[in-house]
Amino acid sequence: MSKISKLFILQFLLTPLYTQKLKIQDLQTKEPLPGVNVFSSTYGTTTDTNGVCSLEKFSEKDEIVFSHIGYKMIKATKHNLSDNLYLTIASIPMDRVSVLSFKSTEEKKKFKKLERDVIKVYPYALLVGRLLGEYSDVLDSLESLSYFKRIGKKKKIFKSIEKQLISKYGNRVRKLTKKQGRILIRLIDRETNSTSYQIIKDFRNIFSAGFWQLTARIFGHNLKSKYNPDSGEDKLIEHIIVNLKL
Repeated sequence: MSKISKLFILQFLLTPLYTQKLKIQDLQTKEPLPGVNVFSSTYGTTTDTNGVCSLEKFSEKDEIVFSHIGYKMIKATKHNLSDNLYLTIASIPMDRVSVLSFKSTEEKKKFKKLERDVIKVYPYALLVGRLLGEYSDVLDSLESLSYFKRIGKKKKIFKSIEKQLISKYGNRVRKLTKKQGRILIRLIDRETNSTSYQIIKDFRNIFSAGFWQLTARIFGHNLKSKYNPDSGEDKLIEHIIVNLKL
């Protein structure tokens, strides 16, 4: 056997065996599932009408999320996937079920994009809410301090929260799109019952809050934005969170 043939065989054997094409089906009916959101922190796609998507642009160690309305969300690394993936129907209490209808394919595509954005940024809002809750007793104890000492202590807590957020999620937190940033602002209000403007004002001062509000407005955001689960886009976001059990 020639050296070239041996090298070719060796290369073939060393090539990762994970699949580049994946078919997603309903576990019970085995029917293909079109429109499944398939994404990682760096790339996203959806399954076609046959329930098939390409994994070619995902890296070997990417944690890939698979989400579809009415089904349980699944996370898996690319090298652990085979040719088929099965989703199970999520059991949701009837009093929490809401049904959406779309007037056009374009409207449905926009909703799918919103769903991916919510799934990406919601963990950040949850962590901010949890950390603020953990620091609540400490924050209450600072009220007896003088203004400057109180602000100094709060700045340290704010830095600690920021550090923990970056430590857990890395620079992905800093690389949000404009729309993802806007969604995150509203979800922070959902989890903390405080707008981002109020949080900055409490931890920094009113001048810092005003500066960041002005900066946010330039980029199309509003730090004073309140979350309203009964109206507009927030209603769709609430639907996603409830029905996917995020």
